[in-house]
Amino acid sequence: MAVDNNSNSMNDSYSDYGELITMCNLKLYHQITAASFIIIFCFSLLMNSLLLYILARFEDLNRVTMFFLLNLAIFDLLFTITLPLWATDHFYQWVFGNIACKILIWTYFMGIYGSLILLTAMTVDRYFAIVVRSPWLTHQRRLNLARAACICAWLISGGACLKEALSSKVILVDQIFTCNAESSEEDKTGYYTQFALLFLLPLLIIIFCYSRILHTLMSTSARQKYRTVLVVLGIVVAFFICWGPYHIVMIVTAVQLSPDCVRRNKLHQSFVICQIFAYSHCCVNPVLYMLRKKSRTILSSILFCSPELRQAGPEGRANDFSHSNILQHSVVDRADVCKTKEQNVTELKPV
Repeated sequence: MAVDNNSNSMNDSYSDYGELITMCNLKLYHQITAASFIIIFCFSLLMNSLLLYILARFEDLNRVTMFFLLNLAIFDLLFTITLPLWATDHFYQWVFGNIACKILIWTYFMGIYGSLILLTAMTVDRYFAIVVRSPWLTHQRRLNLARAACICAWLISGGACLKEALSSKVILVDQIFTCNAESSEEDKTGYYTQFALLFLLPLLIIIFCYSRILHTLMSTSARQKYRTVLVVLGIVVAFFICWGPYHIVMIVTAVQLSPDCVRRNKLHQSFVICQIFAYSHCCVNPVLYMLRKKSRTILSSILFCSPELRQAGPEGRANDFSHSNILQHSVVDRADVCKTKEQNVTELKPV
């Protein structure tokens, strides 16, 4: 996978396409891209930092969903801290040296790959908790599997981007220094492999699992059903909108090397738009978290310095519904209702 970060290349993985851009003298929109990166950085840093604080301070991290969200926020912040450096590269040129270039490429791809892996792991966890509901899969086992999945996400994402990081270096293009990874025909094959394993495969898993989850939730009379469906749909839609078009344009760019400058200009415009959408994904997860009523209450209490939040403390954690225990709570609620009815009948019987 390549990063668009110099003044003469739309897709830095392919030098021949960079030559086409130079000959066509395309408008590269570097100022717009850099300004968008700064805006995304500010929003993502604020929102994900706030999300980390809320999760660590007010949520129960022994809940699987909250534990996943904590790690997902860390991956999003890892990706976020690379944006000011890319913005500098777009506005001016790369001024941070070779070592910083390698670290930046590694951090950039690790944030992307780690988020996709964790999103897939969250989907699989919800599938087993809501659809399968095996008695063997206790809460403690789910938590242990979630911890193992997060460790695997860090290891896999770190290893998957190691080759790009090692091959990255500062190069001079038209008297402008830029941070980029060296490319070859083998790198194209590696990109397609990573695209299949780290995008298409998670996408297929997400589609399958969420279709079954939605079917199960729609057939359940749980009180939190519609809110849960909204959160699930939000995650799926965000995944498609942010990353789908970006990867499609990347593939089209790789296979279509037409010398038609008008077509190239339109393709590059599409790439710039899709890239900005893809990078903005790091701001989406805190918004989806705020769909929960309790999350909005916590945020409101923090913003308005309400003492009720401190008084509520951890007691409110046990009363909150999660995606994984909706069906269990609905069964418990029905059992409590039946038990109450039996007690009322007993009290009405004559002595």
